[in-house]
Amino acid sequence: MFVTSLDLPLRGRDRELSHIRDVLAYGCTEGNALLVIEGPPGSGKTRLLRACAAMAEEMGYTTPDSPRTVRRAAFGPRRRGLPEPAARHHRPHLRLPTGRPALLLLDEAERLGDEAVDALLARRAGLHGRPAVHVVAHRTGRGPDALGAILATPTGRRDHIGLGPLDASACAELATDLLGMPPSPELIRLLDRAQGLPRLIVAFLTGLREEQALRVVDGEAHPVGRPLPQRLRSQVATTLATFSPDCRRLLRTAAVLGPELEYEVLAPMLRTSPSGLVGLLDEAVGTGALHSDGNRTVFRGELLRRAIADTVPATLKRALLREAEQVQRAQARETDAAPPAGATVPLNDRQSAVVRLVAEGLTNQQIARRLDVSPHTVNYHLRKLFGSYGVRSRIDLLRAVESRRERADCA
Repeated sequence: MFVTSLDLPLRGRDRELSHIRDVLAYGCTEGNALLVIEGPPGSGKTRLLRACAAMAEEMGYTTPDSPRTVRRAAFGPRRRGLPEPAARHHRPHLRLPTGRPALLLLDEAERLGDEAVDALLARRAGLHGRPAVHVVAHRTGRGPDALGAILATPTGRRDHIGLGPLDASACAELATDLLGMPPSPELIRLLDRAQGLPRLIVAFLTGLREEQALRVVDGEAHPVGRPLPQRLRSQVATTLATFSPDCRRLLRTAAVLGPELEYEVLAPMLRTSPSGLVGLLDEAVGTGALHSDGNRTVFRGELLRRAIADTVPATLKRALLREAEQVQRAQARETDAAPPAGATVPLNDRQSAVVRLVAEGLTNQQIARRLDVSPHTVNYHLRKLFGSYGVRSRIDLLRAVESRRERADCA
């Protein structure tokens, strides 16, 4: 029988739950504590706050606010006839049972405004010196700067939890919880493309279920085709709307071009320079949509990349691909002149990999699959290499690279 995401147990977070229990135990016996939970969108911060609230209640805490209540107090839309959120939750003289510590929760702290700060200060004042544990959740890369007044008070303990992706075992357990049956190996391979983001996995599986794109064979859930459910598309579009306009533009453009970001192509397309991309990439990586290892920047999973690319209309996708090709051709023409005789042409890691796979006799399509990039990207690198070495064929490229290496070794 299918269940909803609200019924799901918390999977893959045993270490984090143990950490939270340790902090709450400290608050019961030692005094004030602060716990900051950080992670990208969809990593399960709100779900962990709910588990924290339930755990604290079992341990005898008073919990005047749930994660959802605090979120609405800080960011919820105002309805006609209701007071402003800060006024509605301004309870400085809240009666709490004596002798019990308080748990104060704050979700999406990166979006905190002045009104919410005032409300939280009033709520803290209402504790009248009672020991309290503050648990604050915020998005990676967007720290709770507005919380200075809240967090400045000395506490007995300060802790931090960084939420990473779920491992493969936890993803399979989550799928089984949601579907009421284990996922088939084929469905597990599709889930691998979600790169361990719980919200993405839930949206994907719930969408498949809603669109009847699953069938049961031998007690396992099998996907029917390889669809991208509308629920997943909507979820990703909603999350994109919380990013800055420049960050959205970067992610949507890059998603159309392929799994890996090519800075030299993206910079002119976004009307900036490579140095202008630095801050923008920091923000984009902070969203969790991208991953950078210092050499390459790639999308965190094909499922997410496809969902982001699908927010771009088909006609605009074709126009972006044409523009990228024009940029690449222009750059290839700039390097068309052969380098001076005896000069060496340094290769970056990606170019070296392309040359190595060309030497193995692989086609552009095979090289693209091996490097997890698009054939479009492989063709771009080859054109640049042809221009740098002043050659017109793969054989001539391999000869030129080898000749330059021999001269470099002899130098």
